[in-house]
Amino acid sequence: MRPPRAVFPDSHFAVLAPSSPSERPRIEAAANRLRSRGARVTLAANIDSRGPRNYLAGSDEQRLEEFNRFLRSDDYDAFLFARGGYGSMRILDGLDYAALAANPRPIIGFSDITAIHQAVARRAGIASFHGPMLNLDFFEGLSPEREDWFWRLLRGDAPLTWRFDSPTVVTHGTAEGVLFGGCLSLTMALIGTPYDYWVDDGIWFWEDVDEPLYRIDRMLTHVRLSGRLRNIRGVIVGRLKNCGEEAELDALLLECFGGNGIPIIRDFPFGHHGNNLLMPVGVPVHLSTRTLTFTINAPAVERR
Repeated sequence: MRPPRAVFPDSHFAVLAPSSPSERPRIEAAANRLRSRGARVTLAANIDSRGPRNYLAGSDEQRLEEFNRFLRSDDYDAFLFARGGYGSMRILDGLDYAALAANPRPIIGFSDITAIHQAVARRAGIASFHGPMLNLDFFEGLSPEREDWFWRLLRGDAPLTWRFDSPTVVTHGTAEGVLFGGCLSLTMALIGTPYDYWVDDGIWFWEDVDEPLYRIDRMLTHVRLSGRLRNIRGVIVGRLKNCGEEAELDALLLECFGGNGIPIIRDFPFGHHGNNLLMPVGVPVHLSTRTLTFTINAPAVERR
């Protein structure tokens, strides 16, 4: 997987809206927070548009045209997103992956943006970042520790280590492998498509929102029946939001993964609660429950 180029607090960020519409004043306020740190920020024209379907930020044609317009321009150093919701899957076939491959830049987002991460990995071979978006994280603000991690990871600092608490450990172990994942329901929706990105011998991270435990169970069972769990080296579960009780979740995780002899941790600081820790997709990492550390050993970006 090729790394995108490094970015810094004073880089030029484009804010895209391939999914659901946002309230423009909220996105403007979040953009101003970034600008106060020295960034240049340009918002896509369809941030608050509404298409034939009210849950989309403009028609498929509008959202695709606007996304590609930014991808094809060399004026922007990285791509952020207003919010998730739904809609990215609908435009995957038309994205200009060649433009991104010719000028690899960080793509940063979560939730519905999981579809973009997987498509970029499969079609352009470019690493990307599951992380903060404007409507939630940058509007409400990142904690100092997570904001520091955000900029250090994007400028290419390495090794970079995040320490977690022992109560988050479901099963113990140590693992190294390529990190991949995102929103569980999006990963499931893309299975069997040209954008089905899975890494054998990798470390799988996932999270979700408003999915009752039985649906989490169904999705994990789908993955198990597909044979994909045989070779993974570790599992990192984010902070699930409205997805059942902790004790029931622990029991489900043990049932699904406990016999694999791999490290499993939950409540890692990413997900729909906000204040997201930036997670590199397609980058080798090290996970240890003995030292309670998650480490990115090599730069996730390329300095040019």
